[in-house]
Amino acid sequence: MTVLTPEPTAGPASSRTGRSISSATLLRSGLMPVLLVLELIVFGVLSKEFFTAGNLSDLVVNSGDLALIAAGMTLVIMLSGIDVSVGPMLGVLTWGVATMTGAGLSPWVVVLTTVAAGALLGAVNGTVIVVGGVAPIIATLGMAAVYQTVLFLLWGSRDLFTGPVVPLLSGQKALGVPLMVIPILLVFVVLAYVLKMRRFGRHIYAIGNDATGARLLGVSVGRVTFGAYVLLGALVGLASMIYVGRVGVVQSNSGSELTLAAIAAVVVGGTSILGGQGGVVRTLGGLLFIAVLQKGIVLVGVPALWSGVMVGAAVALAVSVDVITRRQVDRRERGNR
Repeated sequence: MTVLTPEPTAGPASSRTGRSISSATLLRSGLMPVLLVLELIVFGVLSKEFFTAGNLSDLVVNSGDLALIAAGMTLVIMLSGIDVSVGPMLGVLTWGVATMTGAGLSPWVVVLTTVAAGALLGAVNGTVIVVGGVAPIIATLGMAAVYQTVLFLLWGSRDLFTGPVVPLLSGQKALGVPLMVIPILLVFVVLAYVLKMRRFGRHIYAIGNDATGARLLGVSVGRVTFGAYVLLGALVGLASMIYVGRVGVVQSNSGSELTLAAIAAVVVGGTSILGGQGGVVRTLGGLLFIAVLQKGIVLVGVPALWSGVMVGAAVALAVSVDVITRRQVDRRERGNR
């Protein structure tokens, strides 16, 4: 005789859990819009130049390199990883750009070579993490020291002056819009599509949520992790093209300011520092917050030194909200089992 078992129905406990998860997600994703609106109001009131077309265009140009790095950093953080070597890595790559440009190489040869070199450095990071089994924060911290030392040796107390490599990755404008918007938006659109529609993107979410479970389901955790770091390295290489055109000089500390800013754009945008949740669209919002903050404090006369303090405070707040909400959800889920 066949026994029919009624399907379980959602009771009050599961309903409360669903509401708690929704509330936690809303709190995490809603932090950035609130902070962004507040800073827009403050800077708009304190500076009459803030909402001018010229200032908004400069805001895009000054954050183009950061946008590309933050896009790649999003994938790494969604894997529950991190890369604190991107700043010194960019410094080494910009030295290569300045050197190749000074030698008279074709601009697009410089671009392709630098992107390939960035991917190679990303592969080094990925190999240390995947093959060496070193925690991402430790591995990339060590590689940051290596890249910084290499940059210092290459620099040799002699600044290298350079300029834009190709118009598409420079501050040049068409109809008042910087041309670099085209490749930057293309990168974000492609990554958003990959995360949502392709297997590689779905595997990133799975690994970030539960790497062990993903591995049991047949996901190649090592291969996906390695690929994410290679992609981040390639985007750092592309970002170095914008950086040299924006700054115009390579020094011993070139790129060092971008590491914290890239991580901040990702976590303030709403991607969980614990992994498994987020996306590049959210990072665009976090990027806007960081770019507005850095530009706004200059316009209102606040010393640029305070930019790092404010960005660090925003990161601490975003991470705290993320960790607290995740703990609340986990606690309530365990209580309803």
